[in-house]
Amino acid sequence: MKREVDDLIRRHGFATAAALATAMGISRQAAHRHLANAVQDGDLRPEGQARARRYVPTTPRFDFARQGLAEDEALAIVRRRLAAPFAALADAEDRLLAYVFCEMVNNAIDHSRGERVVVQLQIEPTIVALEVVDDGIGAFASVQQARGVADPIAAAAELTKGKVTSMPARHTGEGVFFSSKAVDHFELVANGVALVVDNDVDDLAIRAVPPQPGTTVRLRFRRPPQRTLQAVFEAWTDEFQFTRTRTVVKLFGLGRDFVSRSEARRLLHGLDAFREIVVDFQGIDGIGQGFADEVFRVFAMQHPTIRLVPVGMVPAVQFFVERAERARRDAPPPG
Repeated sequence: MKREVDDLIRRHGFATAAALATAMGISRQAAHRHLANAVQDGDLRPEGQARARRYVPTTPRFDFARQGLAEDEALAIVRRRLAAPFAALADAEDRLLAYVFCEMVNNAIDHSRGERVVVQLQIEPTIVALEVVDDGIGAFASVQQARGVADPIAAAAELTKGKVTSMPARHTGEGVFFSSKAVDHFELVANGVALVVDNDVDDLAIRAVPPQPGTTVRLRFRRPPQRTLQAVFEAWTDEFQFTRTRTVVKLFGLGRDFVSRSEARRLLHGLDAFREIVVDFQGIDGIGQGFADEVFRVFAMQHPTIRLVPVGMVPAVQFFVERAERARRDAPPPG
């Protein structure tokens, strides 16, 4: 039901029981019950009486035409409308919000190919929550086309590496990566896939969800923030360059064991742009000799200036990693 209500609000600015009943194929009475539950949960508030009643979101909503929109102008409009909540933000909170706002709105402007960009922002005493929605082709479809990967799930996994963009002439591909690291919770939903980054427990997940139009980004951070922008950038950069990344092995396969060289090549795709790669084996029960050899001998010998740092290994994984590293060290020098 939430998806249908969100779609109505995205298109009209409000929802009615009649429109929701039509969208969901249910009775008007059932639609009334759904909307009343949303009011009770604090997501909507009613306006008007009887058949003129409509329901609007409790969180301030800003609907922009994508064509001609600039992210800094959108932020300025939101600041003026929410002047009092913005004034209560500390400097670090304001900088973090401005950064993620501009990065996510800019992505919608430049990549979505849609018509509208809708922003909802909630500034509360203990939390800041931002949602950016567009009606375009979907972020993972865009990455899928640009990177030539098989499907939206593979595209979501690619996006976790950083430096992934469908417009390399105009973008570095860093916005989603650093925004997802800077907040407490980050969720990007598009093309029937959700990419979820939970920094409270240091976890990444990709899961299938019901398809919906466009792209939705939801993020939130506590007040005061648990991490500063400077600390986030310093963790992944050297001399102001984005040089380090972490690739999470479990995102690039179908099971808990990784055995093939093709799986390794999917994992390594695009990582030659970094100087240090943390290879995270958390949640992996085992790997094969071919997978380990492709990562820790073949790739390592092809890119001797890149440092590979395996972490989160169970003994069965560590055995093959160390075996491949030993083979690399024992290999005769080229030429």
